[in-house]
Amino acid sequence: MTGRTLLKSCITLAVAGGLLAGCATQKAEPELEPKPQPTPENSVTPRPLTLGQTQGFGQEQELALALLSHYLGAPLYRVTNPLKISRDYRVTGALKSPNGNQALILFRHLDDPNRWSMITLSVTPGAVMNAFDVVRRGQPGYALVLKNARICLVEGADNPPVWGGNGWAFSKTGPGRFECSGQTKGSLYQPYSGMPGMMGVYAESGDTVLYGERWPLLRDIATGMAAIFPHLRVPHIP
Repeated sequence: MTGRTLLKSCITLAVAGGLLAGCATQKAEPELEPKPQPTPENSVTPRPLTLGQTQGFGQEQELALALLSHYLGAPLYRVTNPLKISRDYRVTGALKSPNGNQALILFRHLDDPNRWSMITLSVTPGAVMNAFDVVRRGQPGYALVLKNARICLVEGADNPPVWGGNGWAFSKTGPGRFECSGQTKGSLYQPYSGMPGMMGVYAESGDTVLYGERWPLLRDIATGMAAIFPHLRVPHIP
């Protein structure tokens, strides 16, 4: 065997030995654990609605105060009447329509006895109330959706309304400034909040949608609405 042939054989053996050594020392890769599924940025999930206990006295006033607290503390709204009512007025009484479909809670101005505010509630036959868990831009929250129902906050009227047979007859000289849920045009929400549109198939134009991050307060509102309007249906969700 020539020197050149011997050298070539040695190189071949060295390379083969290196490959074998590499195979012998190579460690088996560990099995990869499944990656956690990302939390959706936006989601809406039906939530069972268990109503709380009512006291049976002053239900309309308690509901009105809960609604004011909701509109003042919840994000995404663009309303001004709740602040004015809670700051400048005190609740004085409540009225209910003869047909039981409408209620009105009156507030009188602290300094001007001729200035009134009110919260009106309209829940017509066939009304339905549902609750939802909501994730909006990764932030958890809650919503109530009421169909065939409307809530209005009125500030600055010169007289309380009277029942007119089919609805409340407000003052012609100074009816006050209205902010109402369930509007087919416009919304009580900020323009780029995504609400109530992100409720998707669970809400449609004309529905009252209450969104907040405090579920106990929304449950109190739901309890008050159901107590004042027994015909308001709450579907069972297992």
